[in-house]
Amino acid sequence: MGSSLAAEDPITFIVNELKAGRKTIVVPPGVYKVTPKAKEGRVFLTLENLEKVTIDLTGVEFRGTEPGTVFEIRDCVDLTIKGLTIDFDPLPFTQARIVEIDQEKNWTVEIIDGYPNDFAFKKAVEFWPIQVYGKDSHELVNPMRYEDNVDILRVGQDTYRITGGKDRRGEVGDIAVFSISPKGHLRTSYSTCCTNLHFENITIYSSQGMAFYGEHNNRTVYRNCRIDRRPPEQDFAERGLRRLRSINHDGFHSRDANVGPQIIGCTARYQSDDCVNICGMYAMVSRVTGDELRILTHQPWKWEQLSGDSLQVMSFDGQCPPDVKTVRVTPDGGITQEEVAFVRSLPLWPGFHEREGTPFRHAFKVKIEHEIALAPGSVVISKSRGGNGFVIRDCTFGHIRSRGLLIKASGGVIKNNTIDACWSAGMQISPEYQWMEGGCSSDLEIIGNRLSGNRGGGISIYGRSGGGVSLPANSHRDIAIEGNEIRSPTPTGIHVSGCTGLAITGNALEVTGGDPSKAIALENVADVTQEDNTVGLLP
Repeated sequence: MGSSLAAEDPITFIVNELKAGRKTIVVPPGVYKVTPKAKEGRVFLTLENLEKVTIDLTGVEFRGTEPGTVFEIRDCVDLTIKGLTIDFDPLPFTQARIVEIDQEKNWTVEIIDGYPNDFAFKKAVEFWPIQVYGKDSHELVNPMRYEDNVDILRVGQDTYRITGGKDRRGEVGDIAVFSISPKGHLRTSYSTCCTNLHFENITIYSSQGMAFYGEHNNRTVYRNCRIDRRPPEQDFAERGLRRLRSINHDGFHSRDANVGPQIIGCTARYQSDDCVNICGMYAMVSRVTGDELRILTHQPWKWEQLSGDSLQVMSFDGQCPPDVKTVRVTPDGGITQEEVAFVRSLPLWPGFHEREGTPFRHAFKVKIEHEIALAPGSVVISKSRGGNGFVIRDCTFGHIRSRGLLIKASGGVIKNNTIDACWSAGMQISPEYQWMEGGCSSDLEIIGNRLSGNRGGGISIYGRSGGGVSLPANSHRDIAIEGNEIRSPTPTGIHVSGCTGLAITGNALEVTGGDPSKAIALENVADVTQEDNTVGLLP
């Protein structure tokens, strides 16, 4: 009966096995069409309060027939999920050939056979990002047509007109690829408050949102997981052209982790956003009275747990004073209208205000060990909730519009990875005030990586305050960049700004621009060692 149910409804089978107290659950191999069980949240399978459980899905493919979150995982310890392939039918994006371009560079596009052509726009569907791939290369030639009243209008049975947008590059014959996902925060896997969560040999070929999103976790392990566009010979449908995209957003995204993720032997390529983002979330300083801060945050429960924690500080005018220790954290009501107006005046991502009015709904009173002077708009971040202790090793990333690695954590190892063809930096280590993602990094080992063809340069370490000021030398600390191979289509292969305790040794760089002195660019740095680096020039 159990195997029969598994063949018909593997998700119900897993739920029943868990209810029966099974610690190892094996789903028979096969392709299973699955739909969300929780319609309101579009969740396929919820896993809560599990300990030392293994769900073995080797040889199994879940093919979602509706958009949704495949796994929602909460408060689990030592949970392992392995062997699964995930795809969606219909796909969460479509592909269309540009057949006409007018003088204003508006496109007429025709949907390619085998891709979705039954969808509504504007209110119900998120079509970001609109991208263009070369007709012959099948690689990005326009990373994102966006903002500036960008719009898509149906003008025929298989024909659409794309207007507006800041970047209108594209030629007749090129392929426009755009999302057709429902608006909202859909992720293939969402996990929170888990310890030693393991994903092993998971392959994701399409997703409406991020592939793996975790918050408040403790050491999530991703081993041999793969995010990539599905090869034509393995596709389940005949199409007039192979898939050019994998998923619609980030690959691996970790937020507010107590111990950061361990990403080992993984692949993330051809998705629409960063391959890896490891960060914590800043809280906004609204007022300082002696040794007491009033902070604004969108997370009401997190800060009450942080009495006795250390906070990293970044002032609005670009200073990074020593860390401060909290003595007591207590709720301090909600955000005032004056604070809402102030937050709206800050250089934050506009989507914060469009979606939520303000990203800050809650206020806390934080007593610290000594007095400090900080202007409103300065930020603080927990030292214990930023993803420190992460590992990224033996991975392959790239062929995307954004960053291969976006790191804002400390105590990490980035070793023996290959990062190619990112339209931004291959590796960016930087807080981002506009996203309220921090913080500055320290104690990093960046060793033996290979970076090639990344249009924003190879390795870039920097940061800016809310006031737009480059951060001083005491921002990032103790970073080793050793034995990396960097082929950069820019004049600079390694850029570091705002760091004390920097070792750049044994790296081999090839850069463009004809001036080898620019291959390693340093500013606002102290205690620097440079040894045994070689520089060549690309044609």
